[in-house]
Formats: sequence, C-alpha cells, structure tokens
Amino acid sequence: MTGLALVAAALWLIVLLLPWRPWSTRERIEPLAPSGIRPAEASGAVTVLIPARNEAATIRDTVVSAIEQSGIERVVVVDDQSEDDTAEIAASVPGVDVIRGRPAPAGWSGKLWAQQQGLEKIDSPLVLLIDADIRLTAGIVPALSEKLERERLDQVSVMARLPASSWPEKLMLPAFVYFFKQLYPFAWVNRADRPFAAAAGGCVLVRRQMLQRVGAFEAWKDALIDDCELAARIRAVGGQIWLGLSHGVESMRRHPDLASILETVRRTAYTQLRHSPLLLLSVAAVMLLAFAVPPAATFSGLMRFEPVLAISGLAGWLMMAASFVPQVRFAGLGIRWSMALPLSAMLFLVATLDSAIRHHFGAGAGWKGRRYGQ
Repeated sequence: MTGLALVAAALWLIVLLLPWRPWSTRERIEPLAPSGIRPAEASGAVTVLIPARNEAATIRDTVVSAIEQSGIERVVVVDDQSEDDTAEIAASVPGVDVIRGRPAPAGWSGKLWAQQQGLEKIDSPLVLLIDADIRLTAGIVPALSEKLERERLDQVSVMARLPASSWPEKLMLPAFVYFFKQLYPFAWVNRADRPFAAAAGGCVLVRRQMLQRVGAFEAWKDALIDDCELAARIRAVGGQIWLGLSHGVESMRRHPDLASILETVRRTAYTQLRHSPLLLLSVAAVMLLAFAVPPAATFSGLMRFEPVLAISGLAGWLMMAASFVPQVRFAGLGIRWSMALPLSAMLFLVATLDSAIRHHFGAGAGWKGRRYGQ
C-alpha cells in the first residue's frame, strides 16, 4: 500500500503545480458598486429569461432581484406547467411578464421548451438566462455586461454560490463546485485555443444573435446538461465564452439532507461521462487512488506502526486538502472542512455509479416530476 500512497501523493503534488490551477478560485467576477456603473451599462439592453416549474418558494426573490438590476429591459418568466402558485406570484411583481407555457412537444426537455417560448418574445441584444431559484446581488448584471462588452465575448456564465448552512451542504456543495472545476478547468474553458467548453446554467449572459445563430434551444432540445451544450455550440462556431465564480449570484435551493444532494448528482453524473462504461471505470479508479488511498494509508500506517506509509498517506491528504481550501473559503467555511474532501469524493463516486446503474437499467433521469429517457 505504501507504493499507492506515494503515487497518490505525487499526483496531488502535480495537481497543485499545474499552471492552469484547476483548484483555484481566481476566475471570478463580482458586482459593480453603483459608482462604477456607466450609463451604457444601465441602458436596458438585457432581457432576463426565467423558466420556472413549481418554484413558488423562490420565484418572488428571483424576479425582484432581477428587475432591480441596472441595465434590465424586461424580466420574462415562462411558467412551465407549474402545479403551484409560481405564475401568480411572479405576475404579482410589477414589471414582470409571465408567459403561460404550453406542454412540451415530444423530444423536448421542459426547461428548454420553456426557454424557447420565452426567447420568441425577446428582441433585446442580450439575454440573461437564470434559474428560478437564483438571487442576483445588485450590480452583478452591469458587471457581467461590462465584461462581455470589454472582452468582446459572446457568452459569460457564472456558477452560483451554493448554500452552505446545513452539514450536508457544507460537506457536499463546495465539493460539487470543486469537482466541476476539475472536470472543466475554468482557465482552459476561457481560452479559445483549448478544446474545453462549459457553462453554469444558473446564470448565463449571452448575445441573442449568437443564441439564434447556434440554433437557439431547439438544436439541443433534449440535452440534460444544456448549459455546457450551449457553450460547446458557441465555441464550435468561433464564439468566445467565459466561465467563472461570483458571490453576486446566489442559489436559494436548500438541501437540508444528504439524499437530496445525492439525487441532484445522480441526475446528470453519468451523462457527464458520456454514458461510457470505460470512462466510468477510469474515473472510479482515479478517484479511489486520489481520494481514498491517502486517508486509508494514514490510518493504516498509524495502526500498523509503519511511519513511511503513514507519512506518505498524510502528505497526500494534506496536499489534497490544500487544493480544496480556496473553494472552501469561497463558500465561507472554515478550512477544517477541506479535510473532509475524501468523504465527499466517495459519496460523489457512489452517486455516479448509481447514476450509471439507473441509466443501464432504463430508469433515466428525473426532475420536477418528469422523467427523461436515456
């Protein structure tokens, strides 16, 4: 086991030294202060498009935070066949246009069909796609617009700051962002000369002409990871994209228990691996080596009085934790939570394996009372 522990430690040393720093939180954008907002950024060039299904608990906060942003022309909410008061609550906020969504045609996912219906009513140069559980901090839309125009980008997306109040949220949600960043290194996503394209669907500012150029939502109407699909299509036609983090985009969806988080992971985990058994086995092997071996070697070495084994394991574990510290701090947690990354990783691995089992046994993915096929 000492050999495996040494390999794992070497692996984490390499990760920490990678020049593109996939573990860092340097790719970020924060809200502009009122004094920093130029007139051009408050000219009403952005329409906010929000698909909503059974979001009565959060929709008011979402639309209010959107309509109070500088630079917003309209806020359009498409009610996706909600079974609660989502539409009525959204319509009660002055300045919000609510579209009663039609049933999704065959082959469409509900969210993308709702977005398609909303896009047909929009003619502004820029469209801000946000989820119905997102709260925007004042000044974030001008910041996104300024970055898009200054750097001549076609799309800017921001991964929302996830809640970290309950212990399951503290254990799993910073790790969720961390693993997403390992899968799609932001520094590479943001470079046109790298074969990486990704986006965070909770908050995406995109040029309407580019959105229509790549086929709007119909071109990927059945995609479960629709945000990354949009980014890939923009990159494929030579468009420029940017992905980062922000404290100005906050998710309000709470996860009071571990089961709800694991179910969220299961929904798209195997899709991220392109439904490939070989890729699944490779990822499982790497995760066991990188995340399970260091703590196992540490405790095994201590119990068996093998100093080399214990030190090798602890070195790997500490370097692993060091790579996680920036994300833990970004989430507002104490650095002690970085030592729990091995447990988080194993829970993510279990959810991923379960996602693959469900796929191969025909269960498909589910969301908001709907089931989607393989």
